[in-house]
Amino acid sequence: MPVVDAMNRRILQLLVDDGRMTHNEIAAKLKRSPSTVRDRIKRMEDDGIILGYFAVVNNERMGLKVDAILFANLRPGVPPEDLRKLKGVEEVKEVLQVTGPRRIMVRLQARDATSLEQAISAKVVPLGLEDVELRMVTSSANRLPG
Repeated sequence: MPVVDAMNRRILQLLVDDGRMTHNEIAAKLKRSPSTVRDRIKRMEDDGIILGYFAVVNNERMGLKVDAILFANLRPGVPPEDLRKLKGVEEVKEVLQVTGPRRIMVRLQARDATSLEQAISAKVVPLGLEDVELRMVTSSANRLPG
């Protein structure tokens, strides 16, 4: 099991805040050499601590104005592996197994309420979900200023 010391935690926080930050920029902030930072990042990548880098997309600018979370259960007889099929649905952004009365959580995004409703009834529920509860996201800390 890799050990993550205080320096690695600081590097990770800087990368989480800005994944495009260069080794030189991180080194300057931490008062370390760029080669030390580069080596530590490489080691964390090799150890599977850093899994990758990605872009944060403004979904509203992409026309996806409706964000919702669907809670549901699998119909009896549907194998849990079938949950992977949900990832093939364009509107599905995330699928999680959770605790509670409804064991599946699906994060969805769509252009509008009508297309969300159509996706759920035509593409999501037929993949083996029942006891569906839908909640609309009204705000997100990711979208708040500051």
